[in-house]
This record gives sequence, C-alpha cells and structure tokens, in this order.
Amino acid sequence: MTGQVLLIEDDDALRHSLAQTLELADLTVIPAGGYVQAKRTIRANFPGVVLSDIRMPYQDGFSVLSAAQGADPGLPVILLTGHSDVPTAMRAMKEGAYEYLEKPVGTERLVDVVRRAIAHRDLVLKSRRIERALERSDAAARSFPGSGPVSTTLRKALRRVAASDCHVHLHGPKGTGKKEAAFAINALSPESRAFLTLNLLHAPADSVRRLQPPEGPADLSLKSVECATPEQIADLRALLSRCPELRVISSSVSSLAELEHLEPGAEGATVVEIRVPSLDERRDDLPEIFENFLRLAIRSLDADMPEVSTATLTGIMTRPWPGSLPELRSYAMTYALGARVQSDGAGQGTLAEQVEAFEKMVLTETLKRTNGKAAEAARMLGLPRNTLYDRLVRFGLSAKDFRIT
Repeated sequence: MTGQVLLIEDDDALRHSLAQTLELADLTVIPAGGYVQAKRTIRANFPGVVLSDIRMPYQDGFSVLSAAQGADPGLPVILLTGHSDVPTAMRAMKEGAYEYLEKPVGTERLVDVVRRAIAHRDLVLKSRRIERALERSDAAARSFPGSGPVSTTLRKALRRVAASDCHVHLHGPKGTGKKEAAFAINALSPESRAFLTLNLLHAPADSVRRLQPPEGPADLSLKSVECATPEQIADLRALLSRCPELRVISSSVSSLAELEHLEPGAEGATVVEIRVPSLDERRDDLPEIFENFLRLAIRSLDADMPEVSTATLTGIMTRPWPGSLPELRSYAMTYALGARVQSDGAGQGTLAEQVEAFEKMVLTETLKRTNGKAAEAARMLGLPRNTLYDRLVRFGLSAKDFRIT
C-alpha cells in the first residue's frame, strides 16, 4: 500500500526517525518542521493524511488540526504527544482528530493507524470523484450546463427537491427551460411516485377532470395539462385526494405568491418553489450552454464537432437572446448545419447551390422543432411571416407537413 503522509514534527531527530519508519512501510513522507512549513500542503483533496506533533512552538498540533478541518473536513489528522493526559485526548477527539497517539509509539501501531487513515482518505476521495462524475452526467447537468454560480445553484435546487416528496412550482420568464427542469426533477427522483406536470395557462374547464389517476407508482410518464381556473384547481385537489402518491410539478411565469389562488396541491400540501433564471442571468455560461446545444445538434446530424471561434463565442455572450433557450438552441442547430454543409458540400455544386441547400436544411430543422408552427418558426429565424412562406414555396416545403398530431 502506498500513500502520502504530511509529517509535522519540530524535533529534527524524531522527525527523521518517524520518516524512516514510514518510508520503510512504503509510504511517501512529506516532512515539515512546523505549521508554517506545512500549511502549503494542507489543502482540499490532499491525497494523504497528516501526522503532527501537538506540542510545538508558535502554532501547535491543534492549530494544524484546525487548518486541516478548514481546508477539508475529510482530511484525517493523527496527533502525537509526549505528554499524554485525559483532557488533551478528549479535546483531540472532540475537535475531529482521526487518532491520538502517545510517544514513544511502537512501529506496528504507528504504521497500522497511518494505513487505516490512508485507506479512509482513499474512500473519501473516491466517493467525491464518483459524486462529481454523477453530477456532471445527471439530468440537471445535461439540462442546465455551466460552471457559474447561477447555474450551479439551480442544479443543486433541482437535485435537492428531486430527493424530497413535496410538490414543486417552477417559475421564471418564458423560454428559460421550465419544462427541462420538470423533466430533470422527474429523472432524478426515486422511482416511487407518478408525476403530473401543469402549465398554469388558460384551458378548457374540464382539463384536470379528464385526467385519469396513474395505474400505479411505476407510471412515471409526464402528463401535460394547462390549468388556470379555480374550478380546475378544485378538480386537481380532488384528484390528489384520490391518488396521494401523485406528485405535482407546476410551472408558470409567476410565483405562487403572485398567483395566489392557483396553488397546485391539496390542502396543506408542501410546495417548494424554484425560480428558473433567464439566459441574461446565466450570461457567463453562454459559451458552455451553446457548445452543449451544438454538440447535441452535431450528434443528431452524425457530423464532426466544428471548431468554434473566439469571435463566435464573444458574439454569443454579447448579443441579446429574447427567445432565451429555444433561440440559442436554434442558433446552435443553424451553426451545426452550416458546419455540415461545409464538411459535405466541397466539390458538390456551386456556391449558390450549397447556400440554397443550407437554407433548406435550416428551414426544415426549424419547422421540425416548432412542430410545423410557421409563426413561431418565423420568429425564431427573424423573418417576416410572408418572407418565410415565400421561402417555403421556393423549396417545396409546407409547414403542415411537420406537424405531429
């Protein structure tokens, strides 16, 4: 077994002797004569343990222990003392020392304690690596990438609420990703309850009444209904009373405090609110969000990931995105299609022909994403509706052919 040991001992001869003992046990020793010399090594995720004398001039072993706890609460600190007493031992354990040893300590005893501390440290660091990998690949990270504080806070909130049993209300401006947030909560939650998603907009009065209770806890499909009237809320509460295992995730541009009577849950039910931030609030993460969309678009086109210039990323960060996520996603697809045309179009027609092929692909992909809604496609492409229709006629396309009923 190998491992690093930060050895802090002000007595030169004893430090040398302890270092030799540990090195003979195939351990890597980092010697230090005191806290000042050792403090650069005491850091988060240090891949080893700390072995420190207690009685030292200036800053003692308890200062070392405090620094280690501050840098990384999971960093084991073994304290050594030549003047053992009960109060000191109790203080060491109370303040979080991994072990408390009295000098002189036998070789076998010292090596055994250090090895156990290193094994414990290895488990802590391995657990952290696994947790980080899971967080990078989970539904919250896929839906809301970005290392900025706003994106990080949102992901933590989604993970936290997914592990609870409460109802959830998502609110924020249009296009921020409330639907993606609902799906992330669903994907991250234990498979024990059915989910109902509500978009709090006006709809026929019997929308909720028409919903059938889930056939069991295994039914985790996300159902959609637009709900706004007090009658619909009453119907929803009746549905919840008949089906207590049902969990509600509602969404709107407004918070519950602004909606007042539209609280989507049974009487007394706990509802946690999460505000989904706009792209303006996540501006520092725009390059990462764009590249995430671009990677997904490239994968769907079975193409190679293009190089994204600094100028492109700068433009993305500085321009407004009134359409928020859908507009940025559309831009990423357009960029990907352009890369695909550049990759596949060499020697396959004139420049005008390649431009026309690219324009037709952009129109086709936009209509697919908007489910054949011409007005929305025109808005996403920044075209007047008449201009869009002219382009569709030119390329023999019809918006209704892209509608999925």
